[in-house]
Amino acid sequence: MNRRLGRLAFVVLTAAGAAAAQAAPPVHALPPEPAFMQKPPVPGPFKPYRRPVSQTDQLPNGLKIVVAVDHRFPLVSVRMAFRAGDSRLTPAQAGLADAEADLLTEGTPTRTALQIAEAQDAMGGGISAGVDPDFLTISASALADRVNALFELLSDVVLHPSFPANEVALEKANMLQGLRANRASAGFLASVQFNKLLFGRNPYAITAPTAASIAAITRAKLVQFHQDYFLPNNQAEIVVTGDISAARAHNLAQQYFGDWKLGEPAPPPAPPVQEPPTRRIYLISRPGSAHSTILLGNLGLTRDAPGYFSFRVANEVLGGSFNSRLTSVVRERMGYAYDIGSQNVPYRELGAWIVSTQVRTAVTAPALAAILAQLDTIRATPVTPQELVQAKNYLTGNYILSLETQADVADWFLTTGIYGLSPAWMTDYVPNIQAVTAGQALDAARDVIHPRHLIVVVVGDVQQIEAGLAKLAPGTMLTIYNDRGDVIGSYPPEGPAKGHGGVIH
Repeated sequence: MNRRLGRLAFVVLTAAGAAAAQAAPPVHALPPEPAFMQKPPVPGPFKPYRRPVSQTDQLPNGLKIVVAVDHRFPLVSVRMAFRAGDSRLTPAQAGLADAEADLLTEGTPTRTALQIAEAQDAMGGGISAGVDPDFLTISASALADRVNALFELLSDVVLHPSFPANEVALEKANMLQGLRANRASAGFLASVQFNKLLFGRNPYAITAPTAASIAAITRAKLVQFHQDYFLPNNQAEIVVTGDISAARAHNLAQQYFGDWKLGEPAPPPAPPVQEPPTRRIYLISRPGSAHSTILLGNLGLTRDAPGYFSFRVANEVLGGSFNSRLTSVVRERMGYAYDIGSQNVPYRELGAWIVSTQVRTAVTAPALAAILAQLDTIRATPVTPQELVQAKNYLTGNYILSLETQADVADWFLTTGIYGLSPAWMTDYVPNIQAVTAGQALDAARDVIHPRHLIVVVVGDVQQIEAGLAKLAPGTMLTIYNDRGDVIGSYPPEGPAKGHGGVIH
């Protein structure tokens, strides 16, 4: 009885709902948008960034000191750098600088790793280190009333790391696991091979360690690296920003780093880099891959290059953000890629300009052809007035946002110092970007982007993509690698690869 009543109630409610729907008044169209909503507002003029007043000094041992006072918050941020990046190493030493940075806070003669961590917590801040191709950088912060403790701890980990054997073993194990995880990424494989091909014998070719170079790391080599490169006259610089007077910051630097002895750092090797005579495509085999990862480019610009700001604008129009031509054409119009972009990576001595994307295997060659067409276009005609304004405003706005915090300011002060830029570089950034003309952007694109001399690396299912890609590099042979960087074949096939039983076909 209850079931029958339930069914009856359901039928009645359903019928009532249908009747109500039939009786509901028709939905009327929304009124037109007001005129002010049909056109986005025009942004006002950008104000130049005012670089905080700073004082620069140098200790007798060569350590450069920069202090920028900021009393708004009771915090102090410190940055310290040495010319001790990956470019100081040989391929057999790859990973040594990264291990050095990670192990700085893992023990000194007077503190264990736990005691260092507890000291960081007690001062309301922290200390960490990282490495890029040029510099090893230490970042530190603390509450303003703990600044003495900050400098004492900073000097201990910078000057007296002990590299405990158990911590070295753990670091190597972690590095090896990280390498294995990275090797599962097509983007990682592409970047490693791209940098080798772009920079050749130059140390900038080193992107990541290998299993062999990780195994070769020892405590003795870490100690030697520290002795060779942790020197106050090795382009060393310390930046102090925050709630502290310039005099006190200088006195603390003198107190804790004044007795640091000079050394004789070797200049980084800098063999010349040659542009390929023609466009070359290199493949990394990933059988069965549903996607192809494409990385292409050529040498780029350093931050102090004459056309740096003009090319920043040109690259922004081409592929610098989601509003770019590459996104509009390759992603939106053609539907080849989920994400695509281009960037100029400025190192201390050289630069790299890169386009990167991931596309479906079936459209690998058409996607690359579409990218190459956009490179030709950006070099052929000036950008439109709308593109020019949009690119300049985007770059200007992003730059201002990158200077919001005290730590951001410390990072920029350090960047201008260690990369040999004028103290006015930070203040002049906005005017320099806003002054770029369409003609200057065109000239910069022609100077930097060389579609006929590109290095192109594609990670994917080689047998599915090689024939189509070969048509985009006429007259050349496509070299094929495995995921460890070994040459395993070529297209068109020319016989067994050197050192291997045969080509991939």
